[in-house]
Amino acid sequence: MLMSVFVCLFFESCSKDDDETDTQIVISPSSISLYYEDTKQLTANNATKWDAEDEFVAEVDNNGLVTGGHVGTTKIIASNDKNSAICEITILPKYNLYDTPILDWYASVSTIESKETHKSSGSNSATMLGYDYTKSSSNPCAVIYEFKDDKLCSVSVVIDYLWHGDAANYLLERYQPVYSENTNYTTIFADAYAKEKWTTCVGLTTITISGMKFTRIMYVPASSLPSLQAK
Repeated sequence: MLMSVFVCLFFESCSKDDDETDTQIVISPSSISLYYEDTKQLTANNATKWDAEDEFVAEVDNNGLVTGGHVGTTKIIASNDKNSAICEITILPKYNLYDTPILDWYASVSTIESKETHKSSGSNSATMLGYDYTKSSSNPCAVIYEFKDDKLCSVSVVIDYLWHGDAANYLLERYQPVYSENTNYTTIFADAYAKEKWTTCVGLTTITISGMKFTRIMYVPASSLPSLQAK
């Protein structure tokens, strides 16, 4: 009888091991880097479901085809009823016109000053901080932080109008175009697909200073533009 029990337990254990092997998932490749709107095919044995952890950064279809979204990192998860495997996704920018300013909404003047690493323009006050974000002589760039009641309420980036097209592409890689009524901006972008997840909105427009044309990129808290709608 003991031998019979041993044999039963042995085959039961083997059966469980076989089941685990049959459902185990190996995803390939295990990490990839893409640009905005690029695609890459993933493979995963025994996978019956594909999911993206953050679809704003990257999406995946039912066959494991990944499409690059906005600049950032996320995970693609291949799974079945028992196991899962992960591919690390990085979406890289092609456009690097300027460093991303500090978007710490409602932070104080002193907090922004402590976090900024760029050269001050020397025009700082209780309501405004200015910094030089220039990367090259061909693309001068100024960043202006504006405050109300000692709380950060907007950030403006001003560059030469020559770079207006690149500025639009720079924002497309990082934000989603949205529909807006009653604004002075030619294009509005947001940092998520769903309006309830927006934290930052960005406006793109042109301005004239001393007879010269410039491109202006204005960052504001999403809550300050209630008329915006998802496009």
